[in-house]
Amino acid sequence: MVKPEEIWRYREEVHRLVKQLCQHREDAEDVAQTTLLKAVQHLHQFRGEASVRTWLHRIATNECRMLRRRQIEVSLEQILEAAATEEEAEPMELPSKTLDPEEIAEEAEMRKLVLKALENLPDHYRTVLLLKDGEGAKEREIAQAMGLSLLAVKALLHRARKALREEISRNLEAKPRRGISQTN
Repeated sequence: MVKPEEIWRYREEVHRLVKQLCQHREDAEDVAQTTLLKAVQHLHQFRGEASVRTWLHRIATNECRMLRRRQIEVSLEQILEAAATEEEAEPMELPSKTLDPEEIAEEAEMRKLVLKALENLPDHYRTVLLLKDGEGAKEREIAQAMGLSLLAVKALLHRARKALREEISRNLEAKPRRGISQTN
C-alpha cells in the first residue's frame, strides 16, 4: 500500500517533467500541484501494475494534455482576434533595412489575405496551421494536443497548407492587383 508521503517524495521530479511539457512556468506549477493532489486523492485506485513514478508521470502527462486542449480551444479564437486587432491597432515594425511605402503596403495586404484565408479554413486546418506555423509547435506536440497520431498530423498539415494556398490564390484572383496591367 502506497502512502501519501511517498507521493510527495516525487514532487521535484514531477515538477521537472511538467516544466518540460508545459510552455509556461505558471502552467507547470499548476499542473505539478494538480498532479500531486490527484495522485493523493486517487491513491486507493493505484493498482501497482506500474511503479509509483510511472503512475505519476502518466497523471502529469494527462494533466498537461488537458491543459493544452483547453488552451487550444481558447487560443485559436484569441490568435485570430489578436492578429486582426494587431493589424489595426499597432503600426507594423520596420525591418533594419528601410522598405519603401509600396513594399510595406503590399506586405500588409498579403498579411490580410492570409488572415482572411485562415478564417475561411475549417477549424481543424486552422488549428494545425496555427500550432505548427504560428506557435512553432512540433508535430508530436500537435498530435498530443489534438488527440491524433503523428501520421494523421502530418497528413492534416499537408492538406491544410494546400487548402490555405488555394484559398489565398482564390482571394488573389478575386482581387485585381494595383499597378499591373490587366491585358494579356
